[in-house]
Amino acid sequence: MGPAIILNDVSLRYENNIILEKVTARLEAGLCHVVMGPNGGGKTSLLRSILGLTPFKGEIQFQWQQSKGKIGYVPQKATFEPSLPLTVLDFILLNQSRSPLFFNFNKKHKVKALQQLARLGMEDRAMFRMGQLSGGEQQRVLFAQALLDDPDLLILDEPTNGMDDQGVRYFESLINDLVKENKTILIVHHDISAVRRLQATVHVVNGLLLESGQAEDVLQPSKIERLFNHYRHHSSQQKSEVV
Repeated sequence: MGPAIILNDVSLRYENNIILEKVTARLEAGLCHVVMGPNGGGKTSLLRSILGLTPFKGEIQFQWQQSKGKIGYVPQKATFEPSLPLTVLDFILLNQSRSPLFFNFNKKHKVKALQQLARLGMEDRAMFRMGQLSGGEQQRVLFAQALLDDPDLLILDEPTNGMDDQGVRYFESLINDLVKENKTILIVHHDISAVRRLQATVHVVNGLLLESGQAEDVLQPSKIERLFNHYRHHSSQQKSEVV
């Protein structure tokens, strides 16, 4: 089972810019959690803090049910040179075995790699070069790669960017399956309609943690403008008054 994630007064700033300020929350284990908010609100910074990639003040704890489990991560975007002779299958196999490109991969490795690609509808692209794929298809491959180690915690930063409708359907179906397996899922997402379909717990971040709750409660039309504009506008206004 995935862990619960405890955030206690998590704050982050770059020079004089406050990115996150005293974010406190408990992300329950075995559920899908979606972080939303306007551009520049600190969503990706929060994910990077949880992953230990960005220094922060405060405390972040993982409460594993038993021993520490595995973590999978899909970044917002990856770039692959079109001329690089790296196929989709090569990419998955390299990440699966951590072996050099010239290593003679066995049948077991290939079967597992193709199974993961099939979960995202990408098995028919296995022999395409990574650089030949669209941005959305590359995201699907990165997602398949993140699932190789059967992670208990999966962290995804805008995973559907550039995906077509078919890719989004595969993604949403797989997220629902992973929650049924009691994985903890943490996603940065911007599409309100898509988040409602995920039946997730939503955390709206805009410098501060503005609200947390079920999607149908948080993402009400009457709340959206206030939640997605409140903090930064207020902070700028305060600075203007001080100046």
